[in-house]
Formats: sequence, C-alpha cells, structure tokens
Amino acid sequence: MMEKKDGAELEKQKENKETWQGCVTAKVRRGTRNQVWSLVGDFLNLDKLHPMISICKLVEGVPGQPGCVRYCSDVPPADDDVAGEAPSNLWVKERLLSIDPIGQSLSYEITENNMGFTRYMAMLKVVGGGGDDDDGDEDGCSLEWCFEADPVVGFSEEGLVSILQNGLNGMAAKVEDALHARFIIPL
Repeated sequence: MMEKKDGAELEKQKENKETWQGCVTAKVRRGTRNQVWSLVGDFLNLDKLHPMISICKLVEGVPGQPGCVRYCSDVPPADDDVAGEAPSNLWVKERLLSIDPIGQSLSYEITENNMGFTRYMAMLKVVGGGGDDDDGDEDGCSLEWCFEADPVVGFSEEGLVSILQNGLNGMAAKVEDALHARFIIPL
C-alpha cells in the first residue's frame, strides 16, 4: 500500500517536484523476446498477466490500435454498475498512445480513474536477455515499465514505484507460466 503523507508534506512535495518518473524491471527467466511480446504486446491482455487486475476490456476504438481505450479494474463491477465505477473497486481507463511490434514496446496514458491520478503516462517494453541476437534465449529477457506522472495526493513516489515493481514481478511470473503452458518451456 502507498504511504500516506500529511498536508504540509504534500505542499512541500508539489513545490519541490512537479513530476514523478521511474522505471522498474522484472526478469522473465525463460522465453524469447518474441514469445514474451506475444503476450504483453496485447493491450487488452492485462487481466491475464497483471496480478492485481481482474478485468481488462475495450471501451473505445479498435483493439490494439493507437487511440483505443481499455477499462481495467481490480474486481468485477456489480451487474447494476454499468460504468464500472463502484466505490468498492479501483478502476482506470487507459488510452494506447503507441505500439511498436519491432521495438516490442507500447505506451499509454490514464484518461480516467478513481485512484487520484491527474496525469500518468507509461511505456511497457520487452528488453533482450542473453545471446548474440538480443532476442533472449536460455537467459530469458526482461520487462521494463517506465512512467511519468504528476504527484498523487496522499501518496509518495516511492510507494508508487513499489506498487509498480510488485505488479511487474507478478506479471513476469504470470508470463513465465503462460509461456510454459503455450510453448512448453521448462520452468
């Protein structure tokens, strides 16, 4: 959970730093960059990969095309909550800004949420592991998640980085499991 700050700390934070930035990485022990990208390159696949996301669905645009918007939530909304905005769950709508299958990266921004973000942009990238072709091999590859955000009232930059790192570690584990099931890669 993110560490809470008092009002004086928040004001000092706003004066001293106008944006938060950071990158976290997680190792995918087995599988090539191409195999890993086949999973993480699907903008609407987050509910299958991120340990804290149970819903990820298209709400606007063409799937996988820049401009499409996904809705993600930690718990499914109630049947009578069509907008998915029940106060008991955390939710976010994110717009795909770019997708680069060659560079194996995608970038997105938060457009709406109930977590306090006013501006958040991120890039998720698969980066090579070992081997001469930098595609990853027996050494695997890594996931890299970089972000830039305005400060979130009531939270710390370090807390956000910690949450992202924990989420990415969980994603890497789920990617390994999916690769094992899909390609029969030894764990």
